[in-house]
Amino acid sequence: ATMNATLAGLTWYGSTIHPPLVLVLCISGACGHLFTITTLQTMLNPTNALLISMSCCQLLLCVNFLYSTLFKWASDDLCLPFFFSEWTARSMHISVSLAVLVHMAGVFHVVALSIVRYYSLKKLAAANSSIPWFTYPICKRIIVVIYITVCFIAIPLFSMSEVGMREEKQDCVERFPELSNIPSYELQMVDNQFIVTFNFWLFHICDKIIPSVFLSAMTWLILQKLNEVRKMSERFANSQRDRQHHRTTKMILTIMFVFIIVELPQGLLALNPYTFELSNALGDLNEMITLLTSCIIFALFCTTNGKLRQALFDTPCVRFLRSADVTISDRLCRRGPRRKDGSMMKQKMLEVVTSEMDRSSRFDSV
Repeated sequence: ATMNATLAGLTWYGSTIHPPLVLVLCISGACGHLFTITTLQTMLNPTNALLISMSCCQLLLCVNFLYSTLFKWASDDLCLPFFFSEWTARSMHISVSLAVLVHMAGVFHVVALSIVRYYSLKKLAAANSSIPWFTYPICKRIIVVIYITVCFIAIPLFSMSEVGMREEKQDCVERFPELSNIPSYELQMVDNQFIVTFNFWLFHICDKIIPSVFLSAMTWLILQKLNEVRKMSERFANSQRDRQHHRTTKMILTIMFVFIIVELPQGLLALNPYTFELSNALGDLNEMITLLTSCIIFALFCTTNGKLRQALFDTPCVRFLRSADVTISDRLCRRGPRRKDGSMMKQKMLEVVTSEMDRSSRFDSV
C-alpha cells in the first residue's frame, strides 16, 4: 500500500508540478551558467578554465533538458502532428544521448577538481608551495581526457535506443480523433535485452557509483590535507593567498558533497532489483534534482567569488531592483529621523559587503 501510494504521488508530481518546475530550473540554470562563463573569462587562470569547462557542460545540460521538456509537452500534451515526424524523433534521440554525455562530463569535471584540489593542498604543505603546478597545459590535458573518456563510454549508450514508428499515437487519438491514422515516430528501447541491460549497468556504474565512491574518498583526503595546511599556516606570509585557497577548497568540497548525495542514491536504487520499480518512478524527480544541482553550482560560484557577485549586482535587472529599493527607502526616510539613521546604517553595511567582494575577486590559480 505504501509503495502504491508513493508511485501515485510520483505520477501526480510528474504530470502537474514537474513540467513548470523543470522549465524554471532550466532557464535559471542556463542563464546562471552563461553568466558564469562570460564573467570567469575576464579573470582567466587554469582553475577558472576548468570551472568554465564544467559550466559549459551544465549549460548544455540545462538547454538540453529544456528542449526535451518542450518536446514532450508539444508531442504528448498538445499532440501537435509536427512532432510526430521522423526527424523530430531523431532529434530527440540526439537530445537523450547528449544529456547522458554532458551529465557524465559534468561529474568527471568534479572528479578532476577534487584531484587538482588535493594536489594543490599537498603542494601548499610542501617546501615548494610557491611553485604553481596547475598550469594551462595540464588543464588542457585534463579537459581533453575528460571529453575523450566520456565519448568513449557514451558510444555504446547511443545504441540503447532507436526511433520506431507507430500507426497512430493512441493517447492523442483518444483526445483528438482527427489525428487517427497519422503515423507517429517515437524513441524506444532496442529489441535486445543484453544491450539494454549492459548499457543500463554501464551508465549507472560509470556515471554514479564509481564517481560517488571516489569523491567520498577524495573528500576525506582533502579534509585531512586541509587540516594539515591549517596547522602549518604560519609558514605562509601571504594570508590573502591562504584565504583564497581555503575559500576555493570549501567551494569544491561543497560541490563534491552535493554530487555524492545526488548521484549515489540514484545509482544504488537503480541497480537494486528490489527498488528498480521505484527508481523508474523517480525519473522525473531525479531530473528535477539534477537541474537543481546545476543551479546550486552557480550559486556556489557566486558565494565564493566576489567578482561574480559584483557582476551579478551590476546586471540591469538587479540594478533596477536596487534603485527601486533606494527610492522606497528615501521616501520612508523623509518621514522620520530614525528611519534615516537606519538607511545610513544600511548604506554602511552595503559598503562593507562591497569591500569584501573586492577582496575575493577570483579563485586561486594553484
